Amino acid sequence: MWRKTSRPGFTIIDSLIGLTIICTFSLFYIQTIHQMNKKIDSSEQVMISERDKYEAEIINE
Repeated sequence: MWRKTSRPGFTIIDSLIGLTIICTFSLFYIQTIHQMNKKIDSSEQVMISERDKYEAEIINE
């Protein structure tokens, strides 16, 4: 059967490893979202400028 002895050192190390993994993936997620938002903003600015050029051409015709 299972022993009832606890290993506090193992529990602490296990908890720290878990927190490290969670923090690492959280930072990766935040960085990815930030980069995606920057890319979307950049693409939106390009689209707005191209649309302005197109509308100016349509008006001049």
